[in-house]
Amino acid sequence: MIYALNIVLIALVAMIAYWWANQGLFSAIIHLLCVIVAGAIALAFWEPLTVGLLLRGNAFDNYAWGVSLVGLFVAALLALRLATNKLIPANVDLPHWANLGFGFPVGAASGVLTIGLLIIGIGFIQSEREIFGYVGSARSARGQVGEVGSRMWLPFHKWTDEFYSQLSVGSLSTPRPLRHYYPNLSDQAVSLIRDSYRSGRGQVSLLPSTASVDAVFVCPDLGRCAVRVKFGRGARDFGEQLTISAAQLRLIAWAQGKDKPYISFPVSWAQEIKGGGMGAFLFDDPSHYITSIPGREAADVTIEFPLPAELEPRFIQIKGTRYDFLRLQKQTLTRQAYEAVLSGMGGTSPTAGLPPDLAGARPLDDADISLSNSISPVVVSSNQLPGTMKESNKFLVSGDAQFKKGRGMISRQLRIKGIDEPGGTRIVKLNVSRGRSADIFGPLRERAGAKARPVLIDSQGHQYSPIGFIHENPEGVRIFLDPARGIASADDLPHLPTTGEQELRLVFRVTDDVTIVAFRLGDVTVGTCNLIVTERRR
Repeated sequence: MIYALNIVLIALVAMIAYWWANQGLFSAIIHLLCVIVAGAIALAFWEPLTVGLLLRGNAFDNYAWGVSLVGLFVAALLALRLATNKLIPANVDLPHWANLGFGFPVGAASGVLTIGLLIIGIGFIQSEREIFGYVGSARSARGQVGEVGSRMWLPFHKWTDEFYSQLSVGSLSTPRPLRHYYPNLSDQAVSLIRDSYRSGRGQVSLLPSTASVDAVFVCPDLGRCAVRVKFGRGARDFGEQLTISAAQLRLIAWAQGKDKPYISFPVSWAQEIKGGGMGAFLFDDPSHYITSIPGREAADVTIEFPLPAELEPRFIQIKGTRYDFLRLQKQTLTRQAYEAVLSGMGGTSPTAGLPPDLAGARPLDDADISLSNSISPVVVSSNQLPGTMKESNKFLVSGDAQFKKGRGMISRQLRIKGIDEPGGTRIVKLNVSRGRSADIFGPLRERAGAKARPVLIDSQGHQYSPIGFIHENPEGVRIFLDPARGIASADDLPHLPTTGEQELRLVFRVTDDVTIVAFRLGDVTVGTCNLIVTERRR
């Protein structure tokens, strides 16, 4: 397949070159200038458009980077071509041999830049790590990042990257040049950004607000830099679990003028482990990923990079999103202090809060909180699911749909079994209807506030927001599931009338092998419990 890919790409460039050679040297030069300017415009507005407008924490995020770059380039090139055709309607009459002899290489340059930009743009769209047998830059069998497998005969994407990288610190220089702010763009596109969990099936983008850099530690004696990052709920892949490979992380150092910045990939990381405390891990195998504990909404991770003593770290890139260190007080430590900081994280979990103070809170009725992923009183066939609801292996994953109550004659093979429980998690349902022990309406709602967030709390202080709800209403049963964003506040829940005829159960996805001890609405403890979340039987 790699041979076919090389032949197709070379043929496309040759066709573009031949076309413009036949159009004439002057037309070929005009088109080349349009391609150069269109590429510069696309790269200049690419990141602001993607980060500021397109990344929204939804399914399109995995296509946003690629679609925006290709879209900007095509739109800019089309506008420039229309403008130049109006301003310069006539061609220059040159000998046929001059048009062919000189127009062909000029057209080939246009083809190289066009195909190169398209390869880079397409490379930022989620897909398999390997495309037609070509991988490019990725993790090797030892977990180290570098060129993997066969190389392109003519690496158009690398030539295009280097061309615009030079322009960004040359004739088209800006205060934030591509060379310094997004170095080795072609390597990211092919295929570092897609070297994700399960060979590209993991998420390849990160909404900026879902992560933050808390601290940066530098140890010149060891030549290392440690970056402490906090990942929030939205950083999890498709609402399930955070996964980040070494190829999706880069530390970029400061550079001046036309110098290329130093790029470092991580060698190790430290994070909370399920049993409590912190664990240290090495990126020494392709199977090693930064992962969150299943069911947990946040994860604090310290990522370690090699960094020569004479260099200053500038920012970190996580799945293409840049986090600057400008507002952080970088801490330069001796070897002993640096090692003490890293090893000192082995005590309490940074993502856990204090164990809740439950004094005076009333207990929840056992009937109101349960360990169950059932969708009762709904019985539905997978063939009858509306397009607004997604399922996997006969378990509901996400969506919003209204169902009728009652039991139908549905075969066991087609019947929806319940709500999806990814490995390491269980579904907990809590009845918050009016008049129940976990009632969140009436005076309690007013005291907590409409924006208060409902959460379950385990014995270690970890909090779990609901991923959805089951609402029994006069029209039937509404099931809403959004594991990626969940329920942010009580204001997002359906309103229940004071008659008490409707029922609302919140759906939580909780880490297994924990004990749920309380339910809170904002700062108000609604009730206490002692629900042991056992592991799911396989």
